Amino acid sequence: MDKKVLKIDLDQLCEALEDSSYEHDYYLDMETGEIIFLSEYMEDKDSKRLKVRIEKDFGRYEYIPTAESYEGHRDMRDFVATVDDEHVAELLEVAINGRGAFRRFKDVLLNYPEERERWFRFKDDRMEERARDWLDSAGIVLAEG
Repeated sequence: MDKKVLKIDLDQLCEALEDSSYEHDYYLDMETGEIIFLSEYMEDKDSKRLKVRIEKDFGRYEYIPTAESYEGHRDMRDFVATVDDEHVAELLEVAINGRGAFRRFKDVLLNYPEERERWFRFKDDRMEERARDWLDSAGIVLAEG
C-alpha cells in the first residue's frame, strides 16, 4: 500500500489523541492534513455543515481515536523507572496505585519542578510517538518541513 504524504500539525494531532472528553471528536482530513475538531456543544451552521460533510464523505476523513487511560498509566510507570532520586521515585510509585492516580502523580510532581518538567518532555515524546504510529497505521507519512 502506498503511503499518503500529508503536512499535519503534529502538536495538534497529539492534543487530539490526548483529549479524552466524550463530547469531542477529531478527524483528519485525508486530503488537506487539517485536524478537524467537533464538539457536541457546537451548534452553529458551520459546525452542522461540517458534520454533514464528514458523514457524506467519510472516506476523506479519518476519525482520530483518543489515547486509552491505560497508556497514560503505563507512561507514568515508565517515567517512575527513570527517576534517579529514590525518595521521589518511591513517592511517585505510591501515587500511581489505585483510583486518582493521575491527580496524585501530578500533585507529587508539583514539589519537584525539575522532575515535573522532565515528565512533561517524557509525556510529549510518548504522545508524539503514538501520533506517528497512528499516522503510519492510517497509511500516512508526515511531510517534512
